[in-house]
Amino acid sequence: MDPRLPTLLTAPLSPRPVIEATYLDVLVRDGLPAGTGFSIALPRGWAVERTATAAPGPEAPLVPLARFYPGEPEAPGAAEGVELVVWAAFLPREIHGADWLRAWMRSQGYRELDFRQAPSPTGMMGDALAAGRHDGGLRLHRLLTVKDADLLFLIDGRMPQGGMGQGGKADHRVMQEIALLAAMRFRLAEPTGQTFAEGFEWTELKGAHAVRFLASGLWRETPGGDAPPDGASLVLDHVGPDGSTGRGSLIAVLGAAEGSADAALAAAAEIERTTLAKLANQGFTLSADAEPIAEERTAERSLLLHRRKARRSGTSMTILAARIALSEDAHGLPVCLILLSPDEDSSFEAWAINRRAFEIALSTVR
Repeated sequence: MDPRLPTLLTAPLSPRPVIEATYLDVLVRDGLPAGTGFSIALPRGWAVERTATAAPGPEAPLVPLARFYPGEPEAPGAAEGVELVVWAAFLPREIHGADWLRAWMRSQGYRELDFRQAPSPTGMMGDALAAGRHDGGLRLHRLLTVKDADLLFLIDGRMPQGGMGQGGKADHRVMQEIALLAAMRFRLAEPTGQTFAEGFEWTELKGAHAVRFLASGLWRETPGGDAPPDGASLVLDHVGPDGSTGRGSLIAVLGAAEGSADAALAAAAEIERTTLAKLANQGFTLSADAEPIAEERTAERSLLLHRRKARRSGTSMTILAARIALSEDAHGLPVCLILLSPDEDSSFEAWAINRRAFEIALSTVR
């Protein structure tokens, strides 16, 4: 990263007494579409303009809900030309807020200056600093996401790059602090309490023993071919809005019970090897090396997760493979989950949906 470029402000600069004296929590609900109301922290002296007439949906997937700006010349941010817009986006499929934000910034032609992501109960949320062209000049944006079911809220702090005052040398941290505090104290007026943008259902692998995991109801289940003795297998295909397949698949295989977690993990590795060999016979070209991503060992399970590159019919793909040993009574159950997906350069949307579905399956398998 170029050290001359601005970076994300990760904590407010102002002391707590100054923040408490300067900021008010404002409820913005009247005049907004049902289910989109929120409370937000704003500096004293700021005004609001409600801009939405309808909630986002398939026909209008992104709408600006409200614009906030200094209503008095001496209000914080006035000299720098700071304003804040809260958007609402409709999510037809479950993805991380961080992935949505990156895709949206690209669609707007923004230059990403700094980016971080943070875990939340509804997935990884995005927090970005970006620059974009506006009215013949450059504008600096601090962008943060909040997700609730199939709605994603985008908090968009902005100012002319260089600022309007101080001879064009205004401190971008003024805008960033305003946006950061708005996001830190952002609350939905009517949260749904739902985690996912689409319906996820328990899907079972049943052999001599049974395991289950959450899978999207929008993925199509097909028989998984040969299962190990006393085991089970299935394939879930990512189906597009038009019913098309080929956008990604999740392979799930359960093996026979083993006497220990280590033995079950070894059995899961053999299931993975066998499954990848079948994929090679079906026209997939697999990279020889697998990149370790995660390792987990708890009393309930052991897990090893790897990623490798692949190609099929000219399409660059990513394969995520998880070897899992579930501890149950005096034995271990070997499970292997494998995701086949176009990589993020081939189809970012498909990759984002597929990766999120895989992570949900992986976190809920039991």
